[in-house]
Amino acid sequence: NDNGASLSSSITGGRIADLAGSKTEDARRFYYPPDVALIAKRGEAAYLSLVIASGYRAHPLNTDIEDRIYLLKDKDVYNVPSSYTTLTESDLFDVTLNLVAGDSGAFGDATADADRKTELAAIEAANGWYIKLDDGTDSDTWLGEKGMSEALLIEGVAVVTTYIPTPPLASTTSCLPPEGNGRVFFLDVADGSAAFPSNLDVRTDRHKELVRGGIPPAPNVIITKGGEPTLCIGTECEAAGFGLGARKTYWYEVEN
Repeated sequence: NDNGASLSSSITGGRIADLAGSKTEDARRFYYPPDVALIAKRGEAAYLSLVIASGYRAHPLNTDIEDRIYLLKDKDVYNVPSSYTTLTESDLFDVTLNLVAGDSGAFGDATADADRKTELAAIEAANGWYIKLDDGTDSDTWLGEKGMSEALLIEGVAVVTTYIPTPPLASTTSCLPPEGNGRVFFLDVADGSAAFPSNLDVRTDRHKELVRGGIPPAPNVIITKGGEPTLCIGTECEAAGFGLGARKTYWYEVEN
């Protein structure tokens, strides 16, 4: 943004992704902005990671749409692009099956380790990845799970809350409305595998069930005196010792 320039010449932009389709199950919607973080590893080109989850906020009980968690890579970190490329799902890698981690087989097994290496190379070559919010089994059953709040990127981990509606006739207490339940996902930004706790590595370990029912709020982080983050989803809090490293950037204003 140049001082003295007109507004039309100061700000530019473009569409970077189109992640919905014409079919009912592909009518994905985004009600919240992505969270953005700079990913910079020694010896590798830096990129901006954008994490966002789709979800029909206006109709939380909808079960027809097949929602996703997305991570997009924006490689124009330090320069304004001359034009914008619109990414679609075909430009992203489907990491739903978690084959880059424990779901390929036991660690130390030669075949499984080779499969993981191949999977990781494909993920790194793609412009991002996505996870289908199905029931987490091989049956590919959809429960209406959806993102209903902003995601959070912290120390190389994408933290995303989701909501699973309870079918109206499934309520065990007829006098109370079915409130559904929430989950929180902890995903490694590099490959979408389980990131917290670090000793877990299979597909179902990517998320934890929240205690409180209903639509979960966005994750929030409180930095304690010692510098370690505490993660809170509403009133449910837990020390988030991800330990993957963060580049602290800050500013302060001095008034004379």
